Amino acid sequence: MKAAVMYGVNQPLQIEDVEVDAPGAGEVLVKTSASGVCHSDLHFMEGSYPTRTPIVLGHESAG
Repeated sequence: MKAAVMYGVNQPLQIEDVEVDAPGAGEVLVKTSASGVCHSDLHFMEGSYPTRTPIVLGHESAG
């Protein structure tokens, strides 16, 4: 799948193909057509919310 990957604070997102693991017990895999990078993701990009990198941003799925 395509994903917006953050490698570091204040760095541009990289659009990349990433592999998705098969779902485990009690999980499902949902086909997503699009996902927005929203204002809360900017907090990660600006360093306001510390996180490990690389990280895939975007959590508002559609489709």
